[in-house]
Amino acid sequence: MTLVITTCTNRKRKPVSDSLHMAALPQADLCDLAEEWSRRLAAEPARYRGDEIYGGRGFREAMRAAELLDARLLVVSAGLGLINVSQSVPPYACTVLVGTEDSVAGRTKNRFDAAEWWRSLTEACPFSSQLQDAAADNEGLLCAALSEAYIEMVAVDLAALPAERLARLRLFTRAPIGRIPEALRRFLMPYDDRLDGPDSPHRGTRSDFAGRAMRHFVEAIADADSGSNVNDHAAAVETALSGWRMPAKVARVRHDDEALRGLIREHWDAEGGSSSRLLRRFRDQLGIACEQGRFAQLARTVRDERA
Repeated sequence: MTLVITTCTNRKRKPVSDSLHMAALPQADLCDLAEEWSRRLAAEPARYRGDEIYGGRGFREAMRAAELLDARLLVVSAGLGLINVSQSVPPYACTVLVGTEDSVAGRTKNRFDAAEWWRSLTEACPFSSQLQDAAADNEGLLCAALSEAYIEMVAVDLAALPAERLARLRLFTRAPIGRIPEALRRFLMPYDDRLDGPDSPHRGTRSDFAGRAMRHFVEAIADADSGSNVNDHAAAVETALSGWRMPAKVARVRHDDEALRGLIREHWDAEGGSSSRLLRRFRDQLGIACEQGRFAQLARTVRDERA
């Protein structure tokens, strides 16, 4: 069977209890932090399937890719470890992105190391599997759509796969190849900004780039695959993108938070309250610049106002 791996999402579609915000934990060493976090996860009675919790386009693209391949979908979660999307797990708020409210980095006493957090979490968390075990019976491709931060977190586990299973890895990310561990670079599928150009049927935002690239690969290349190796697949991606143009560079206007909230309120109903569609409207139609994480936080404040 084929495996599809994607990242967890900041957007959760189920309520998160106060105790399962990483920001609610006392500061501790990474190992102790993982133990306390895992204890809280185990004690939480509210549980849902992973595909009921995670939201956002990138996750939906991974779901669709898994459906097309008839594959198992696994989620690399900064708060749960490696889970099957069909598992019942508690909603939570935890990330390895430094500088965000529920970042693990803000709760550790020592220097934060994403790979060390992953090791401690997957050993302590009652919901987590080990990648070696999850891939043990995999005879098909291992398609992984991961952000740079999550590649850093799981790179050791990926590189430690047996050679015959590692050879089946197809990695999708927007991270520059120079920031990908050398052991994984040959498995990177060469998608670039042409995925967001005028000829692409899979345009989107930076945060869902990896999922969109994997979706295109599954639809246009892997679905018709008859045992191609990684070099053949990379060449097929290059061929598929060869006629696509790069997106036009647009100079966008920047606004402060209050101005952006006002514009979000103004256009809220037109986009049905969808933060992803609002962001696309801001960028493409209004020519307004806003980093996606910042925009999502502003949209949440407007959503709370309207609740």
